[in-house]
Amino acid sequence: MRIPITMCHGIRPAGEKPLTVEHLDRLVGIAAELGFESIGYDALAAWRDGVGMLPERPIMFDFDHPVRSMGYEVREVLAKYGYSGNLFIYTGPLDPTWKGPQPGTSDTDDLLTWDELGTLRESGWSIGAHTSSHPDLSALSIKDPSGEMLREELDRCNDAIQRHLGFLPKDFAFTSTTWSSAAEAEVMKRYRFGRLWIIGSEDKADGKPIRYADLVGIPGPDEADGGPPSAARYITIESHPYRLPSMELQQLVHEPAAFRRYLEGALVE
Repeated sequence: MRIPITMCHGIRPAGEKPLTVEHLDRLVGIAAELGFESIGYDALAAWRDGVGMLPERPIMFDFDHPVRSMGYEVREVLAKYGYSGNLFIYTGPLDPTWKGPQPGTSDTDDLLTWDELGTLRESGWSIGAHTSSHPDLSALSIKDPSGEMLREELDRCNDAIQRHLGFLPKDFAFTSTTWSSAAEAEVMKRYRFGRLWIIGSEDKADGKPIRYADLVGIPGPDEADGGPPSAARYITIESHPYRLPSMELQQLVHEPAAFRRYLEGALVE
């Protein structure tokens, strides 16, 4: 089985490949038309452990960052088709006890509250960890070889989620296209899954550029669209649990035809 998995940062109507509400609806509608059913990480874990079944055509809708559109426009689009999502959040801007750096992203002034995040979870979404300040994990492994800063990023993120939402997150999303062996080792101690992000064919790992395909151990050349081999774009039973893929909706699969091909590729036996 090949499980398609998408990712985005919420509604972003500007830029070369905008993601408006209408465009998101168009893409999600294609998944519904093809008969896909959304799953979360609990279902994925049960399937991998051999104690649960998946629908015939599963799909995962992942999202990063606790931006307001997740709790409103994005949730409403998914709910229209009977879907729910998986949201990974950084916690620094939401945690007054965090005295470290803040995320260097453009969306930190328009975030969901803890109450709104709780409502999103109650609606069927899963919520995972995404560090406290969204650091470059590849660069951090060079800056702080001791791993102390990394561990604080993870533990303070977990602590904030537990204090405000009442549970410890089970799953983690690596920040941007950055990874390190030290980060993966610490993630493995705390979570059952770690998820990567595909926007092209390259990532950064342990302070150096690396082909995404090489990082996840998938053979073959990169595809003509500028992304990794097709096999690297889906979750399978053989996928490394701490190097799961996700396809950014504002990149390789932004156009409806490309998105349809991606989903149809999951149906090839």
